[in-house]
Amino acid sequence: MELRLYDTLTKEKRVFVPLDPANVRMYVCGPTVYDFAHIGNARPVIVFDVLFRLLRHLYGADHVTYVRNITDVDDKINDRAARDFPGLPLNEAIRRVTEKTADQFHADVAALGALPPTVEPRATDFVLPRSDGKTDMVTLIQQLIARGHAYEAGGEVLFDTQSMPDYGALSGRRLDEQQAGARVAVDAHKKHPTDFVLWKQSSDNEPGWESPWGRGRPGWHIECSAMSAAYLGDVFDIHGGGLDLIFPHHENEIAQSRCAHGTPVMANYWMHNGFLQVEGEKMSKSTGNFVTINELLATNKFGGRRWSGEVLRLAMLRTHYRSPIDWTVKGLLEADQMLADWKKAVANIPISNIPIKPTRQLEDALFDDLNISDALFEMHERTKSAQDGTWVRENLYANLVFLGLLPNHFEEAKRIKAGVESEINLPKDFGNQAAWYRPQIEESLMRHSVTLPSSANTTNTIAAAYRMLNVGPIPYGFLDEWKKYNQGYLAEVDRQHVANTVGIKMLNQLIEDRLAARAQRDFKESDRIRDELAAMGVVIKDSKDGTTWEIAR
Repeated sequence: MELRLYDTLTKEKRVFVPLDPANVRMYVCGPTVYDFAHIGNARPVIVFDVLFRLLRHLYGADHVTYVRNITDVDDKINDRAARDFPGLPLNEAIRRVTEKTADQFHADVAALGALPPTVEPRATDFVLPRSDGKTDMVTLIQQLIARGHAYEAGGEVLFDTQSMPDYGALSGRRLDEQQAGARVAVDAHKKHPTDFVLWKQSSDNEPGWESPWGRGRPGWHIECSAMSAAYLGDVFDIHGGGLDLIFPHHENEIAQSRCAHGTPVMANYWMHNGFLQVEGEKMSKSTGNFVTINELLATNKFGGRRWSGEVLRLAMLRTHYRSPIDWTVKGLLEADQMLADWKKAVANIPISNIPIKPTRQLEDALFDDLNISDALFEMHERTKSAQDGTWVRENLYANLVFLGLLPNHFEEAKRIKAGVESEINLPKDFGNQAAWYRPQIEESLMRHSVTLPSSANTTNTIAAAYRMLNVGPIPYGFLDEWKKYNQGYLAEVDRQHVANTVGIKMLNQLIEDRLAARAQRDFKESDRIRDELAAMGVVIKDSKDGTTWEIAR
């Protein structure tokens, strides 16, 4: 079966044929980092993450390049910086705003199960000519002027939309029908109302770069034309984004890129996800239904509870990406229950040898313009049978991991195992010596941000737990429980202090010194050593069977 994608430009599903199967290229417009990303921003992230996964599956992970930019120069950023940091120089205030919001965006989309893009360029790195020769905004504008597609007027450089005969093809807006309106700025110095800014002047209190047209900053649209060409070339395979970007942003990207490079197209396929509303209404701060990804993950603002990233992802995928989606508490509850049923169906199955690739049924659905909603329905219907047969359960697990709805615990276990083994030389009869090696195991696992669960308090349980990590199969949910316990583990102890300072030899020596002090009835010294160990996060326990220690809980 062939992969077919809906192309907004031609308004039809087309068989996907990459320009070069060894170098499949996709660009998706990323966030403008002036505020935390709202749930509508999550939709293109999730949609094109699934497409990225599918392309990697079809052509190989090393043969797909996914570029998603960060816009860190914008008037909204300037306004936010001036508002939040009025006492700082503007450039410093802007840096704080963009770093904070970009970091939050990365944390939010990671929680949604999205893979990082291959490249994530920042707009400010592509304003001026670069030492590596990659495409930049100033050079693109110069090319447009030289080719007769741009002009200087009123202190700005503007794109001449009348110089492009088929301007408006993506949105279906004919140039002679476009008049000044809500989304078209009215300026006397423009040749036509639809002409748009490529470069504008900056005042002394605005960020700016020195250019052939004076100190200024780029327009919004030229940024993506430069960054996409820098990493994907003048023409590439897929350009994606939200439906709201078709006009004017994507329309103007096409105009700039084609006219600067002299190419018939910018991208061979244009894909757009549908709009999102909340509980039947357009999302707006004025109506009080505006909700960010972070608020859904970390607060009780929506539906009176926090939602996991996996539930948010599933709720988004249940509606076909081109259809409008109504974001409701009811839909999240349904997604939560569906995911719980799937997790129950795949619990405690060996996963070490399961190839993480979609089943034929899921593959067929994905090949039909990412028709994930149908595939999810089928997976839900087969959940009962998934509890009856290993083959079905394993394929359900593989589908969930492939779609980013479950983490790949086996890969995670292998990573931790490799790190632990590099620090501990365990004997073959480790199980019989678990009590002796427990300190080394706990210390090493802490280095890798993993700790033993509360149930692993006995020697046998610890031995079994480490064996489970050391040799497959790994039951689904085991590492989840580790991590869940780890959130409260050593909550009042400096983890790095314990991991890096409290070495095993040092611990053993202090314990021996304390035992010697007790034997000599020097209780003052014994208590001093006990307090020193406590300060390191180590609790000493004396009993009739001897002295033991553990990390403070």
